[in-house]
Amino acid sequence: MRNPYRRRAAGLAAGALVATLALAACSGTPNTEPSGSEAASSEGSAPAEAKGALTLAMSQDIEGWDPRVQPGFQNWPASAVWDSLVKCDSTAELEPDIAESWEMLPDNMGMTAKLREGLTFSDGSTLDAEDIQATYEYMAEPESARSADYAGLTYEIIDPLTITLKWDKPQALVNTLLCDIHVQSADYLASGNSLDAPLGSGPYTLDAAKTTTGSVYSFVKRADHWNTDHYPYETLEVKVLDNEAAMVSALKTGQVAGGLVTDQAKAEVEGSGLEVKSFQGQTVRILLTDHQGEVYPAIGDVRVRQAMNMVFDKQAIADSLYLGNAEPTAQVFRKGSTAFIEGLEDPYPYDIEKAKQLMAEAGYADGFKIQLPSLDSNLAHIMPYVIQQLAEINIEAEEVVLSGANAIEDLLSGKFPVILFELGNLGDSTFQIYIESYPDGWWNVSHQPDEYVDSRYLQLATAEPDEAKALEQEINQYIIDEAWQVPLVYKGTHFAFDPEKVSIPTDSDIEALAPKLRDFQ
Repeated sequence: MRNPYRRRAAGLAAGALVATLALAACSGTPNTEPSGSEAASSEGSAPAEAKGALTLAMSQDIEGWDPRVQPGFQNWPASAVWDSLVKCDSTAELEPDIAESWEMLPDNMGMTAKLREGLTFSDGSTLDAEDIQATYEYMAEPESARSADYAGLTYEIIDPLTITLKWDKPQALVNTLLCDIHVQSADYLASGNSLDAPLGSGPYTLDAAKTTTGSVYSFVKRADHWNTDHYPYETLEVKVLDNEAAMVSALKTGQVAGGLVTDQAKAEVEGSGLEVKSFQGQTVRILLTDHQGEVYPAIGDVRVRQAMNMVFDKQAIADSLYLGNAEPTAQVFRKGSTAFIEGLEDPYPYDIEKAKQLMAEAGYADGFKIQLPSLDSNLAHIMPYVIQQLAEINIEAEEVVLSGANAIEDLLSGKFPVILFELGNLGDSTFQIYIESYPDGWWNVSHQPDEYVDSRYLQLATAEPDEAKALEQEINQYIIDEAWQVPLVYKGTHFAFDPEKVSIPTDSDIEALAPKLRDFQ
């Protein structure tokens, strides 16, 4: 299993969306979403039983309190202190938060949101539409990694509790752009102090006296939060445990009630009486982004890409390299997502002789050389096997270990058009198409256009749901037929927890990597 104690590249290098991968899908027609009362029922039909302290462990530290530089992965501190205009669920549907209701604008160009009355920030100041505008304007500032996403956004404050946010053109990822943005006070943003400490309207406030940056973050529940009944714990403590031994020890001795563990540690913590909730939010795959053969001419031939798909025994990978905690797959999209094709048979079964035949037909029987980048040996368990199997068809693959401050930038720079990675499969397949297959997507590192995919992606901005599903599955089938990737197995993460202290009845993470704060009961 990919080590959760190493920082996830997807969270660090999300280009225009680096601060969050809690993203969203699109809906084609104007609609009015649930009211606040319906929101409460969606998060639990009755108030959660009041409890004392919840102590969690995260395997990486947060990067300060800038609300626009907050990863979605394990970021329970951000969820504690900030609310959002709207939230996204695990499939990118919008859920109420600060906005108790809203109406989407035609052609997915934005929304008109009605805010809850009486909301306040943790300093007692009132939250209103000006704070919403200031927050999204903050996201659009040139210093923001997401500035391009919000550059075309305009605002109309109809009254203190009603605001319209509108882009200058249809947005296929309109929910993605609207949801899970941490709303900050306009005055606090203007003060220049927003990086020092959090000021939000969320269900908890930071207890600075009990917080040590880089080690432990402590929070106290707000009794006046609009959804306080949904959060049963009076206090929240999040410890930073950045190595596996410390994590396992803390879990087994009861120092923490929950945290991520590796495949290797899963059986050990289960044997100590803990429960493990396993997610399947990643597809191990090789991205073949040089479809036009600009760097590697051979990769420009579909027969070569198909041959590369046929040299891997996926069941052996799942059983041996991932200790049975993985599942072979012929497609990169998550099961149940809009783009996923039910009943698809693998068009490229394990067949080295057939792969050699395809290489010969393409004129590459003698093979060629490629470089495969890796980050801090995070692929050490699978890279040797991949190199070995590619050699079966005379492809000489050299591992290039990237490290240092520029590692992520180098990985996504286009220097390496063939990349082996344990990459997320998102609940929002529209967004996954964008980041992996559209020319602007950061995991489409060669940024090569393709008329078939690009035209269908653009149609998603205004498509009705049934049409959008058909378009996404057409794109998926095309990616499979053209062998743009080499999907190997579905895998994921394991969250170990003490069932005597916590339950996790819901899954809200669009990345399917760990529970969200609102999932803990």
